[in-house]
Amino acid sequence: MGYEEILQDIPVSEYQERLAKTKAGMEKIGLDGLLVYSDAARMSNVRWLADYRAFDGVFPYPAMVFVPLNGDPILFAEGSLVGYASDKTWFDDTRGIRQELGNVVKDFTSRHPGAKIGLSGAKYCALEFYEQIMSNIGNGTLEKTMLIENLKSVKSEREIRNMKVAGELADRGLWKIKEMLESEKNLTEREVARQAMAEMFRLGADTKSFDIMVQSGVNAERWFLAYPTDKIIQKGETVLIDIGIRYNDYSSDMARGVGYGALSDEQERLLDTCLEAWRQGVAALRPGMTGKEADVAANEVMRQAGYIHFAGEGRGCAHSTGMDPEEEIPTIGPDSDDVLQVNQTFCFEITLCEPGVGGTRIEDTIVLRQDGAESLTNFPKRNRW
Repeated sequence: MGYEEILQDIPVSEYQERLAKTKAGMEKIGLDGLLVYSDAARMSNVRWLADYRAFDGVFPYPAMVFVPLNGDPILFAEGSLVGYASDKTWFDDTRGIRQELGNVVKDFTSRHPGAKIGLSGAKYCALEFYEQIMSNIGNGTLEKTMLIENLKSVKSEREIRNMKVAGELADRGLWKIKEMLESEKNLTEREVARQAMAEMFRLGADTKSFDIMVQSGVNAERWFLAYPTDKIIQKGETVLIDIGIRYNDYSSDMARGVGYGALSDEQERLLDTCLEAWRQGVAALRPGMTGKEADVAANEVMRQAGYIHFAGEGRGCAHSTGMDPEEEIPTIGPDSDDVLQVNQTFCFEITLCEPGVGGTRIEDTIVLRQDGAESLTNFPKRNRW
């Protein structure tokens, strides 16, 4: 498919611009220094600044960046990965996180008495590193900040181009599932998920974004998220498919509800309501809206139809995405005051599950443009196979 011809590596100049934006933001909110934490499963904070990603699934490899308001940044990696991290990053200074983090904090605050240091990634920061920081901060202070989370939420066109390729690869995985279910019988959820994954990797995916979900019949009715099982996908069921991969370290995340074979009126109504809520919700999106305003249109469709939106972790109709499949900003939901900005990327998602009827989800990766939403995943949204 020639994706290597449009591969958009992020140049050092863009990372340098990110560092400059970070320091400008620090100065604006009165920070003398900034610690930026990532764990192996959520590496986008550190990667956005340092162009380094730790390994996932081997050991709980952490990473951290220290940005002084005046001076050069430092990348901290797990001790055995310092050499690898040094080769990958554009930073000049890479050190072991367990060996040197405390020393750097202590040295900085001794030279800057009363220094105010911010911590991005505080939600995921492991206790061992928090304790290192606090035991060495002296008379300095540490405060949580969402500075990096805010800055990285607005994507460059290079980033968006990578996400488009990741989205097309997810589309191709769904086309493979459609081909299988239309041509074969007695397929299990696990068989379908495996073949979709194999197809996406064959075409250029680097790794998965998350565990693919293929939930049919009762498994779609009961669970918001579930691993594929050995259950056979049968005619007359709804099938909920949630799929995504990483390409050049950028994620895609999409979902579709499928009517497999002849459906009941209740099943058709469930699928149609989910799609209409998604369409109206996306059509309403505009820069300048708050997260709570962006959550209204889709929920009004579901309310009028008598459905309750099945949302995970208390969120509303969207979650942010980028290098990680789920990032922090913007949040879209009934309690969000985040203001939507041009070139923010998120997954707009509607999930309906009704016991005894079925379960369905429509989800696309979206980039918000000046005149509205642009989908980066484009598999057909009304599916009757």
